[in-house]
Amino acid sequence: MLGSAITLSPITRGWLEVFIGIYLFGIAGNLLHLHPLFRYFVITPPKFLAKLAKNESKSNSVFAPALLGLMTVFLPCATTQAMEVIAIGTGNPLYGAAIMFAFVLGTSPTFLIFGFLLNQGSTWLKKYFPTVAATAMFGMSIYSINAGIGLMGSVYTIQNFISAAKSEPVLASNSVLGDKVQTTTITVANSGYTPRQITLKKGVLTKLKLITNNVQSCSRSFTIPSLNIQKLLPVTGETTIEFTPKTTGPLAFSCSMGMYTGRFNIIN
Repeated sequence: MLGSAITLSPITRGWLEVFIGIYLFGIAGNLLHLHPLFRYFVITPPKFLAKLAKNESKSNSVFAPALLGLMTVFLPCATTQAMEVIAIGTGNPLYGAAIMFAFVLGTSPTFLIFGFLLNQGSTWLKKYFPTVAATAMFGMSIYSINAGIGLMGSVYTIQNFISAAKSEPVLASNSVLGDKVQTTTITVANSGYTPRQITLKKGVLTKLKLITNNVQSCSRSFTIPSLNIQKLLPVTGETTIEFTPKTTGPLAFSCSMGMYTGRFNIIN
């Protein structure tokens, strides 16, 4: 219900991903005790909730595991909070509930395995688990910040730097330029967009054709952040978006997660 009333722009979502990335970095730093500063990244739950969770963890009741698991939804867990944001983003209570149910169902085997190993008193696991968890969080932090930067419309992303370092060939722009109308086409695949660099003229109405063919990845959710354009493309089909570039220079486009990016090079 909240998601149906609130729609976040691509740039806002980009800032949110950057914030989450910084938060994950701080949590990882706290796990490794890198500096006292990182302890401020830990969000402490209310004392009554922490006490209740502690008491339930010692209970032999058959309902204790279910109750303790339910309470973790209200404890600070970045992964759970990210899934809650996705659930809110559907704008539908039933879809949101289905996403959270799938999340719980999918993560249960992993948590059961970790719970079993920790309960068996594995010295090695207890000793190295914080390091492993922190390393994973550092990786997630870099991924989240990079995705946020791409979603905000910046061309300075890791994937672009890698492409430049590898000197990957840039496919020629397929734009048909004109003084009143210009057209161009992007082929959308599960792995991104082709071409990734397109030349357009400033101040001219642009008709952008997006072609999908059995696309299942987040590349289906096409955005031009600085123009606040968001479009969910069909799995297979053609979609046309119209816009008019207002300034010269790079105009970035990306998927809704900032994973796959490209840019329009706007000229006079």
